[in-house]
Amino acid sequence: MKKIFPISILFVVLLLVEGVLASENIYLKVDMPKKIEIGKNFTIDVDVNLNRNISGFECKIDTPIYGAECIQFINATGNEKIKEKAGRFYLLDLKNNSVFIRFVLLDKPLNSDFHLITVKGRALKKGNLTIRFSAVASDENGNAIKISPVTYHLEIVGNSQDSSKKTEDNNVFSWIIEIISNILRMIFGG
Repeated sequence: MKKIFPISILFVVLLLVEGVLASENIYLKVDMPKKIEIGKNFTIDVDVNLNRNISGFECKIDTPIYGAECIQFINATGNEKIKEKAGRFYLLDLKNNSVFIRFVLLDKPLNSDFHLITVKGRALKKGNLTIRFSAVASDENGNAIKISPVTYHLEIVGNSQDSSKKTEDNNVFSWIIEIISNILRMIFGG
């Protein structure tokens, strides 16, 4: 916990010093499958496209509340060059249904596109799932640069012995839970 505290304070200070900016100059490029079979592993690659300098970045990849039943994130690998440059101001936190990555560069800002993270996951249960990517960057002056969140849908399919009725019932239930989860996120943030 002691390592996270200084990083958190520094990043908050960097992001909030002079206000928050919105940006069309930075966006996430996500490469992931649209459909996967139960029991199979899958990969999510996240790249960041830049048209300006940044000195800090954070990204959260998460699923709705029921996401832990459908998938499990089993491994996450960040950009080793950025990790080396950021040193102790680099954090990568992997949980079953979420991944959080943050870094701050004090010496030289990034000014070109870069690979942020590769996440490995496993499909556990059939259904439709939303994976949300939320990010914020920091410019050289410490201003927060809001990045539009990105949402991807992942369909987890079973084997050919499953009945179509079970699939329809599961999909309807999954979408209802997803809607409720998204409403709760809007109300409580996150």
